[in-house]
Amino acid sequence: MLVLCTHAAGLGELVTDSLTADLKGQISYSDDSAVMITTNADAARVGRLSYVKNSFAVIGSVPRRQSLGQSIGAITRELSRWTLDRSRRPFRLMFSEDGQLVGVPGGSRTRLESAIGRATGGRFQARGGGDEYWTIARRDLDEVLFCRRIPAPRRRQPAKGGLAPDVAELIVNAAGRSRPGDVVLDPFAGTGALIRARTQKPFREAICVDLGYRTGSVQLLPELARDKGVRRLAEDARTLPSLPDDSVDLVLTDPPWGEFEQDPAAAAALIADALFSIGRVLRPGGRLAMLVARRLAGDVTRQWRRNDLRIGRSYDLLINGHPATLLVGTLDKTAVLDGTG
Repeated sequence: MLVLCTHAAGLGELVTDSLTADLKGQISYSDDSAVMITTNADAARVGRLSYVKNSFAVIGSVPRRQSLGQSIGAITRELSRWTLDRSRRPFRLMFSEDGQLVGVPGGSRTRLESAIGRATGGRFQARGGGDEYWTIARRDLDEVLFCRRIPAPRRRQPAKGGLAPDVAELIVNAAGRSRPGDVVLDPFAGTGALIRARTQKPFREAICVDLGYRTGSVQLLPELARDKGVRRLAEDARTLPSLPDDSVDLVLTDPPWGEFEQDPAAAAALIADALFSIGRVLRPGGRLAMLVARRLAGDVTRQWRRNDLRIGRSYDLLINGHPATLLVGTLDKTAVLDGTG
């Protein structure tokens, strides 16, 4: 199945890597907010991916014409050659160009409606349920796609001040293969968005640390508060006094950086202290994924190295319009032991 997936802008490479891993597919096109992938995964699997805004099963395509109306005419002529389910379900039409919904000439639309009705046995319905057929043009794509939108469950809304669920899932994916025996830590957990994303996969224990739990200024998500596999610690990420050495397999974290807009040196110092404790509690070979402001990435990278943390991959992202960098790596003390650090 050929699928077009759209996603939030600014996450491109991270989404591409996640889709390749989740769908075991081959990427044929990508831009800043869309990816086209060939996969053997079923449509329901694609629709459940929280970091995908909309997904479309590609039914066919035509070379891009001078106008979208001309491309729609070509799609109408080709439609009888393509495979559409004889579902007899009502349907509606949508037209998108470069990520924006657009209008098309009435005659082109009416002829396409009639062709779809003949192929599916369904009737056009302007509103309500039924199938959605989309004609999609992307700026850097030489073809115009005719697709059926894949239904998706209702998306979770981010907690106030918390990381968006789609970004959290992408960070979890970037951290590498999830293992049932993992002990997972977020030393700046806040409401627990990253831990919630990780607990959708097998784990042994998850630990949320935040000083705000002590004063009640931060509340853990209710589903995490009820989960017996999740431990909440109201303590300082810079020391992690309750956690013994070599006790954690995976650290996922988004240290505070928005509140340090006017004082990046203070943010860098906070992260440096936290990295010392993270390096202490991680087991050798343990993994770390950390989201930081892009302007801090150079300083933070140097702090990783000082704490025996080796960066395997980095991603430049836009998070709510703010430049950010995701660093992903492992604890590797052999570089120091063998003199290569």
